[in-house]
Amino acid sequence: MTELEAIESALRTAPMRPLKATLVRCVALLPLTAGGAPDFLFTSGQANRYNPVGVRCVYFSEDEATARLEYARRFGASRGAHQPLGIYFAEVNLTKVVDLGDAATRDAFKLKAKDLAATWQLAKRPIRTQLLGLVASQGTVAAIRFLSDAARAVGARGFNVVIFRAGVQAPDHVEILGPTKKPLQKWP
Repeated sequence: MTELEAIESALRTAPMRPLKATLVRCVALLPLTAGGAPDFLFTSGQANRYNPVGVRCVYFSEDEATARLEYARRFGASRGAHQPLGIYFAEVNLTKVVDLGDAATRDAFKLKAKDLAATWQLAKRPIRTQLLGLVASQGTVAAIRFLSDAARAVGARGFNVVIFRAGVQAPDHVEILGPTKKPLQKWP
């Protein structure tokens, strides 16, 4: 059995949970607004911890402190760390979430601590968490919840959530909050 087949098999029986929460994202403001109106649910298709190249997804944090730590980790002490920030919030209601904060769920996917902290940026092929995201993103799962490495690095505990565009199907939704009851942007 290949690694992808093992993940597909585990996904059929792994514990899933719903997620109804307000999530937050912290990004550089200028790219967010470069096209005129901001695209809060922009999916670049670039690789990240839980997705290989080509997967349409967006990353959020469960709280603002974690979102800011994730931003700071990305830019470090570089000049980009001092550019204007865009911080925004999303109300999410998702029925099928893989919660890697849960030991039974990690065990179902045979994920060890080293898998969760693996360096993906220079990997020659997708790492295990990216393969999990690839399989999950095929429309069977709305999101993966996972511990923030940026928070852990400073001795804090925080969680991130990667939401897959193909997995957000009505009645599930992601709504970017604005000044009125009408969302600024939403999936689906």
